[in-house]
Amino acid sequence: MNFKCVKKLDKSYDSYVMLTSAVDFKLPDSFDETVEKGFKELMKNEKSTPEKSKKFELNILDGDKVKNFSLIYLGDAEKFDAKNIREAIYSGIKDITGKTLIIPLDEKADNIDAVAEIVENINYTYDKYLTEKKEKFLEAAYFTKKKLPETIEGYELAKISNIVKDLINEQAEVMTPKELAHQAEKLGKKFGFEVEILDEKQAHKLGMDSYLSVARSAHHRPCVIVMRYKGNAKTEYTYGLVGKGLTYDTGGLSLKSSAGMMGMKEDMGGAATMIGAMCSIAAMKLDKNVTCVVAACENSIGPNAYRPGDIVKTMNGKTVEVTNTDAEGRLTLVDALTYIIREEKADEIIDAATLTGAVIAALGENITGLFTNNNEMAQKFIAASENWHEYFWQMPMYDFFKKNLKSEVADLQNTGAKYGGAVNAAKFLEQFVEDKKWIHLDIAGTVFAHTPTSYYKFGPTGEVFRTIYTYIKNNK
Repeated sequence: MNFKCVKKLDKSYDSYVMLTSAVDFKLPDSFDETVEKGFKELMKNEKSTPEKSKKFELNILDGDKVKNFSLIYLGDAEKFDAKNIREAIYSGIKDITGKTLIIPLDEKADNIDAVAEIVENINYTYDKYLTEKKEKFLEAAYFTKKKLPETIEGYELAKISNIVKDLINEQAEVMTPKELAHQAEKLGKKFGFEVEILDEKQAHKLGMDSYLSVARSAHHRPCVIVMRYKGNAKTEYTYGLVGKGLTYDTGGLSLKSSAGMMGMKEDMGGAATMIGAMCSIAAMKLDKNVTCVVAACENSIGPNAYRPGDIVKTMNGKTVEVTNTDAEGRLTLVDALTYIIREEKADEIIDAATLTGAVIAALGENITGLFTNNNEMAQKFIAASENWHEYFWQMPMYDFFKKNLKSEVADLQNTGAKYGGAVNAAKFLEQFVEDKKWIHLDIAGTVFAHTPTSYYKFGPTGEVFRTIYTYIKNNK
């Protein structure tokens, strides 16, 4: 256990980290006055108010042992929020290992959830395939006088974030559709939600032929993962979650380049995100009913691969002309959307998918594109992100985008016009949500940090599921 809360200050720690939002701070009485004087002298030497995240350090001999004392100035309390406080804390403690006591010096700096989340993020490593493992970790204790909640939400969600990262990090040869289903079953037993697995025969009987066309030539066979959490027996209202579950994507016959395929184990990031949401909803025992559907498969090449020019029939009856087999995610998602509406009776839906490179071109790698048919739902969702270091931007969904999906030989075609690719993809999905409130999250940019930014290291970010969880928790 790398994080715990304590009510007592003692001298057993290797490092001490103080957090302050005030220049005029006061250390606890149990500290030697030379520590406080030393920090105030260091801060006095600043030409002006210190910059946010500024770290001051003192090394003091305690008996025969040198102990490290750090003071992190978080910035003006009137200006920082739940997002940038994480950046400041991460910047200050990311290089510390060993037994460390973290002490907030004022109420504004006292944020147990943020510190717990940051500690877990710092300690996360995926070293399954490394011969040399990480040996030194941050063993953090957090001093607070607050009455502690029974469950520290930020800490529990941070641990679930690590599960999401592990799912995405695993190589595709291991994380097959069957293995993804197995992991969902294990997590369902651990956290308390029901899991049902449908094989391809059952999916075909339901008419999920658009989804199955994508999986047609894969060695690893497809399966539909259905997860159900029943937290409120007094209502039948059900939140529906759908995650894109492409455990690997070659692009099919519209083959990607080798460089383009390198990150395609991440193409099940939407599924991992929604599995994380289900784990958090069940772990925190929300009084809601939530169902999640993942149509898991691989998009491979082979003699039985689906082709550009093929016409596939979807579960809701619409036909689609395949103009590019690398626009496969939407062909799987539409059948998952229809399933969750017609079979699971979901009342509103959120889907998450690494759907388009176009959303990265539009918003970069730090902002998730949000598309919706209901502005009120979108506003509530974005408000739910305020407590987390997660950014969303509502994208246009004007009706004239629908004409980009017109086909001469089928009801729709699966790629749309040359430009506006992220909107075209969302507009395609919208044709299958029937009369339900719906949000589509294109997480292609935010699922994986290729360049370390903020407090995200290289690798899966494990984000977005917290906002989904919070939206459901807060929604009436």
